[in-house]
Amino acid sequence: MPTRPGGESCCGAWALWAEPVAPVSTPAVLLRAHAFGETSRILRFHTRDHGLLSVMARGVRTRSGKGSTTLDTFASGELTAYVKAQRDLHTMKDFACTRSRGRLGTSVLRFAGASAVAELVVVHTDQEPHPEVFQALEESLDALEEVGEEQVGAACISGAWRVVAAFGFAPELDQCVRCGAPLGPQEMGRFDLAAGGALCQACSEGSHDPRIGPQARAQLRALARGSLDVPVSHPRRHLALLSDFIAFHVAPKPLKSLAFLGEILPLDEEA
Repeated sequence: MPTRPGGESCCGAWALWAEPVAPVSTPAVLLRAHAFGETSRILRFHTRDHGLLSVMARGVRTRSGKGSTTLDTFASGELTAYVKAQRDLHTMKDFACTRSRGRLGTSVLRFAGASAVAELVVVHTDQEPHPEVFQALEESLDALEEVGEEQVGAACISGAWRVVAAFGFAPELDQCVRCGAPLGPQEMGRFDLAAGGALCQACSEGSHDPRIGPQARAQLRALARGSLDVPVSHPRRHLALLSDFIAFHVAPKPLKSLAFLGEILPLDEEA
C-alpha cells in the first residue's frame, strides 16, 4: 500500500479527508433560490450562527405532500446543513420553517421592500456570524409583513436603514458630523453623505449635499431605529437619501431592488 512520509497510508489520508462532517443547525432566513438541474435548488440563507450560507438542496423540487420542506423566499426557520470550511457551497440536510411570511408575496411594494433588505444583506455580509444583522433582517421582514397598507412604504425604507445601522453605519443625526455641535430642534442644515450624518447650519455653508431640516431628521431617526410612529412625508426623497448613503458606505454598485422600489413608492405626502 502506498504511504506518505511518516508512514501514513494514502488510503488512510483519503479516508480522513472524506470523513463526513457533522451537520450544524442554526436559525436562518431564506433570501434567494435558484433551480439546479431537474430536481434540486441552490439556496442562499442568512444565518444567525454562520452568516451567509449557500447550500445545495437536493431533490426538493420533487417533494410534495406531507413532510415536504417549505422553501419560500423570506421564510425563517431552522436550517440544518453540512458546512465545510473553505467551501462556498454546502449541503442542506433539512429546513424546518417556522414563519413563511406569505403576505410579502401578495403585495408588489411589500415584496420590493423585502427584496431590498435581502439584497443589502447578500452584498455586504459573508460566511461569518453577524447576529445583529440577522436580528435586523428578521425584524424588518416581520414589519413589512405586519404593517397596514398606509405604512408599507415607510416600512420599506425603515427596513433598509435598520440593516444599514446593523452593519455599523447608522447615520449621525443628533450633532454635526463636522464640528460636533448639537443640532438645534429647529436647525436647518444638510446631510453630508461622505461623513455619514447631518451638518449644522454653519457647516452647511457652501455644501451641495441634500438639505435636511428638523422634520426630516426626526423622520429619519425614527426610520433608522425601526419606529413607524412618525408619519413619513416625501418617501421618495427619503429613499434617494438612503440610496446615496448606501452607495457611499455599503455597496458601491447600485442595488437593483432599490431602483425598482423607487419606481413604485407612492408619490403623495404619506408613505
